[in-house]
Amino acid sequence: MNIRIRHKLVLFVLIGVLFTSSISLLYVQKTHKLYEQLVYEQTSEKLYLYAERIEDKLAAIDRMTQAIASDIDIQQELEKIKKGTNSSETYYAIKAIEEKLFSYRIFNYTIRSVAIIDYWGNDYWLGTTKDAAAPAYIKQFIDMATEKEGGSLWKGGERDSKIFTSLREIRGLKSMDFPRLGTFIVRVNADDLIDSIGSNPPSSSSNNSLIIYEDHVPIYWNDEQWKQEMMPSSLIQNERSGQRYEMLTLDHHKYLTTLSTMSFTGWTLVNLVPYESLFQKAILMKNVLLLLYTFILVSLIWIGFIFARSITRPLEKLANRMSKVEQGDFVIHRELPAKNMDEIGWLTNNFDKMTASLDRLIKDNYIKQIHIKESQYEALKAKLNPHFLYNTLDSINWLARRNRQERISSMVKALGDMLRSTTSKKEMVMLQEEIQHVDNYLLIQKYRFEERLHCEINIPDELTSCYIPTMILQPIVENAIKYGMDERTGECHITLSGERFGEQLDIWIADQGPGMDTHYLEQDSGDGIGLRSIHERLQLLYGEPYGIAILEGIDQGTIIRIRIPVLLKGEDHHE
Repeated sequence: MNIRIRHKLVLFVLIGVLFTSSISLLYVQKTHKLYEQLVYEQTSEKLYLYAERIEDKLAAIDRMTQAIASDIDIQQELEKIKKGTNSSETYYAIKAIEEKLFSYRIFNYTIRSVAIIDYWGNDYWLGTTKDAAAPAYIKQFIDMATEKEGGSLWKGGERDSKIFTSLREIRGLKSMDFPRLGTFIVRVNADDLIDSIGSNPPSSSSNNSLIIYEDHVPIYWNDEQWKQEMMPSSLIQNERSGQRYEMLTLDHHKYLTTLSTMSFTGWTLVNLVPYESLFQKAILMKNVLLLLYTFILVSLIWIGFIFARSITRPLEKLANRMSKVEQGDFVIHRELPAKNMDEIGWLTNNFDKMTASLDRLIKDNYIKQIHIKESQYEALKAKLNPHFLYNTLDSINWLARRNRQERISSMVKALGDMLRSTTSKKEMVMLQEEIQHVDNYLLIQKYRFEERLHCEINIPDELTSCYIPTMILQPIVENAIKYGMDERTGECHITLSGERFGEQLDIWIADQGPGMDTHYLEQDSGDGIGLRSIHERLQLLYGEPYGIAILEGIDQGTIIRIRIPVLLKGEDHHE
């Protein structure tokens, strides 16, 4: 990865901290889930036990109603009322029934009132409230009790949500056809029944809600907000599937919902516990842990950053010093040695010592070498042989004496342009200027060789704005004319072309002559202008990868390749 060491160290610490924190958070989350599951199961078990205690209370009342319905004395008095021979007998029968009922201590069972409906539909009430029931209501209870044929039936919410009603038909036991003698109705105060059991139902929260459903319709509730609420469909599905608890959202509030179905009555008990109150301490502890982990995470990241900085800052300073040395600044700005004498401090001190030594060596040798290179460069420039000037003058003289034509003016003009180019002090010129210089030279030479000299220049227009050292093409073209004459035809064909390859420019000068030694540049011989002089000049300017290469032609002749870097306007080309 192309990132700094400091960032790598910080990233390493960050990954380690995040990995550790993730494992810790997963552990906390898993522990919280296990705690929730345990609370769910315990709450569900408590509700199941609570439902059993309610059933026990109702079963006790049911056994009492069965004993009363099968009591011989009560049955005899009901038979008298059924026969109805005279009113006095009926009156005494009713009084006897009331006394008998009191003997059973029925009001020790949180019973609000009891009623016996005789065969003729007359009701006789005893208890804290003697209800004067409507005939339709009495008829409804009688019909429901008749359907059970002497069995027990519990109903809730028929007239009052706070009342559970036990119905039982009283049948005669003396006769085998068990004739109907009346109906026994017991009305139980639901709140008293629930209170007699204990807290409803026991849980870790004091604001839970208890709802009892019969056929998915609420028949008891301890919170008025659930009075009109039908049993949620998800709870109905859980009831059918046997799922005893569920996290349910009702009225934008989250509740732990547990349910238990009473086998004795078929009712369904639902306990709603607000999630916030049930898991308040657990949520608080979880949030505290999250804050603690966040604090630890930030602290470790900050410590990791400080630690990484203590390692990378000396390295950055050392890298900065190396960059300055690379740019030629060998001055040591730090007088004292590094404070931390660890590996980095040792490396810094040794680098400073090396820099000081290099600075001394450069001061002793660099300036001398610069002077030597400049002297060599000036000497090579002075070695440029102006023999072409003499040949040109001979050609002009010969043409003037033979033809006495006006074309001599063009030769003189071309010669003047060439003299201006050669005497210019510019070190670098545009390629198009150098090509113009070659054209002037060829114009003069064509007057000498006439139709025997053929030259083709194929330089792309986009390359003509590149800068090249002055006077490197014309001497090579002159050399090609001098040594590139075809021995068979006596003609000279020269091709000048160029192409750009990335950041380097290649120029080729090809002829069709007899060819030359490709290792010529490696030989140490020859004077005056030559390929070796231009090659050394280019290498002095640009370094070893650049210069001249001598190649063999495809069919015959020689190809001179000039390789220089691409320099455009605005770049450093030493004008």
